Amino acid sequence: YNITIKGGKIPVPFRSWKEANFAKEITDIIESIGYKEPTPIQRQAIPIGMQNRDIIGVAETGSGKTLAFLIPLLSWIRTMPKIDNYSSDASDQGPYAVILAPTRELAQQIEEETNKFGVPLGIRTVVVVGGLSREEQGFRLRQGCEIVIATPGRLVDVLENRYLVL
Repeated sequence: YNITIKGGKIPVPFRSWKEANFAKEITDIIESIGYKEPTPIQRQAIPIGMQNRDIIGVAETGSGKTLAFLIPLLSWIRTMPKIDNYSSDASDQGPYAVILAPTRELAQQIEEETNKFGVPLGIRTVVVVGGLSREEQGFRLRQGCEIVIATPGRLVDVLENRYLVL
């Protein structure tokens, strides 16, 4: 593969999902979805992300970039306390992560991939994009979630209207 890496103490890429040594819950989901082998960006980016390090990954559409950042993120979130959706206002407890996407379509694609892993792990995601009901999105945010996936304009909107507090 033609992979260029800059920086110090870069972890060794893994060659297979088994070699990655994820928590059993993550490995079980990967197997149930049917992902056979990690893509080049996943092989290199996931070990870096698992060390909680910053990374910029550039790869073609459909190369697995979303999963390359989601697995480290979800692995970390599953170790955190669940957001209590029974409190008077759970929105003041979270989210643990905000994923920004430039378009509604990309945000929805990221949500779909996130839910493949998040739902079985008990990690709740709310997508916050234009073109959908702001009030419905606000209601879901107030119920609490661990991850918000948003477009920049709608994120500013829900912050200004106090549906979400970061």
